[in-house]
Amino acid sequence: MTLEHAEGDVVAEISSTAAAEDSATMPGRVRQRRLWSCAEKRALVDLASAAGSSVTEVAQAFGVAPSQLYTWTWRTSG
Repeated sequence: MTLEHAEGDVVAEISSTAAAEDSATMPGRVRQRRLWSCAEKRALVDLASAAGSSVTEVAQAFGVAPSQLYTWTWRTSG
C-alpha cells in the first residue's frame, strides 16, 4: 500500500490535521510540538510498515521525523 492509496478514517483525519497545522504556521514563529494520540501513532506505523510504503515518504507526508516513526514502532508493538 502506498501513501497515495492509504484508506481509513484515522489516516484521513491525520492528513487533514497535519495540513491545517502546516497552513497555520506563520513565518518567524516557532511551531508548537504536535501531540499524537496512540491511534494516530499506530496508524502511521501501520502505514509506514505496509508493503510498498516508505518510512521516509510517510514521515515527510505527516511532518514527522523518520526516526520518530521507528521509535513509535518499538513503543506500539507491545
